[in-house]
Amino acid sequence: MSCQPVDRRWHSTLSDGTRIVLRRLESRDAGAVVDLYETLTDEECYLRFFTPRPADLKGWAISLVRESSDRYALGAFDGTVLLGVANYIGCRKSGDAETAVVVAHNEHLRGVGTALLRRLGQIAKDNGLHRLVADVLAENHLMLQMMSDSGLSCTRHLDGPIMHVVIDLDTA
Repeated sequence: MSCQPVDRRWHSTLSDGTRIVLRRLESRDAGAVVDLYETLTDEECYLRFFTPRPADLKGWAISLVRESSDRYALGAFDGTVLLGVANYIGCRKSGDAETAVVVAHNEHLRGVGTALLRRLGQIAKDNGLHRLVADVLAENHLMLQMMSDSGLSCTRHLDGPIMHVVIDLDTA
C-alpha cells in the first residue's frame, strides 16, 4: 500500500457556496487539529471517541498527522482554518482501513464531512484499499447520515449501541 503525495490539493464547494481546500495533514497541522477538537462539545467528543475527551489530545493529534504508508489524514480548510478531518488507518493484508471523520462544532451541516469522506474514499482506493470500516455510535445520526450522503456504497450492521459501517470502495 502506498500513499498519495503530501502536496496534492483538491477543491470542494460546500452547500452554502464556500470553496474549501482538501489536503493531506502534515506535522505542522497538529496544533490546528487540537484547535478543532477544542471547538467540540462534550457530546460531540463522546460521539467521536466514545469517551468524553481524549486523555492526551496533543499526543493524539501528533500521531494523527504523522505520515505513514498505512495511514492518511485529510483536512478541510477554509483559508488557514481547519474545518474538519477524515482519516484512515489501513491493513494491507485485508485491504480494509478503519476510518473516522470529525467536523468543527460550528461547521456541521454544510457538507464538510461529506466532501472529506468522498475524497478520502478515492484516496484509499487509489492507495490499494478495498473497504473503509467504521464503528459509529447508533445515536450519532449526523455521522450515519453523512456516510449515506457521501454516495459511497455503505452497509450497516447494528451490534448493541454500535453501528458497524462498511464502505465498499470497489463499487465506487
